Amino acid sequence: MKVNTIYNESCLDTLKKMKDESVDCIVTSPPYNKSYWSKNQNINNGFKTKSRNISYGDFEDNIEPQKYIDEQKIIINECLRVLKENGSMFYNHIDILNNHTTIHPSYIYEFPLKQIIVWNRKNTPKLDASYFYPVTEYIFWLKKHKNSKPLFYRKNAQFKTNVWEFQADTKNEHPAPFPIKLAANCIISTTNEGDLIYDPYMGSGTTAVASAMYNRNYIGSELHESYIKMANKRLEPIFSQTKLL
Repeated sequence: MKVNTIYNESCLDTLKKMKDESVDCIVTSPPYNKSYWSKNQNINNGFKTKSRNISYGDFEDNIEPQKYIDEQKIIINECLRVLKENGSMFYNHIDILNNHTTIHPSYIYEFPLKQIIVWNRKNTPKLDASYFYPVTEYIFWLKKHKNSKPLFYRKNAQFKTNVWEFQADTKNEHPAPFPIKLAANCIISTTNEGDLIYDPYMGSGTTAVASAMYNRNYIGSELHESYIKMANKRLEPIFSQTKLL
């Protein structure tokens, strides 16, 4: 496949074309299916919360929960198939708080889990009077299989503990971007220059930008064409600067 390319297709279509053990690292944050849990504004304890619907353009983030879980498991399995023996997959997800209940992405524990990293984003869009403010998300660090030993260079990491503290990216035009700092810390601590990074939900290109910044190659999948244009626009100055060197 052509590297340093974002394919305008579903991740499963891209993954079908990728060879076994061809990717060094996968960094991604899938849609959280928030729209299913936020079909209308929620009322808890007499307090009306802000709707948590997120528009992803052509993709409707509103799937029956079991179907969502089944799809995520298929995608993760395919990602681990293309991951190298010493590779890493970083899967960013959250707890869904709904009707006085926490719904945790527990399906992730069916996969080889090296570590759970907590991202303290220091703020939240969920202003619900019936909960403590939920300011954390998870980064699940997966490996290919239970006996795998992923590459790891802690000395390269910008954040060296399992709690990473920085705010979400609020200047990005994408409705739910994750920060460059998050993708970069995953990449520089588990890969070498020239390695290949994949993101099955590329969005506005954060994983690609972080890869290019640190001299890694990337492949991405994204359904929404306007987000691919956004990503390529973000990448232009990085590649232009590289050509000048």
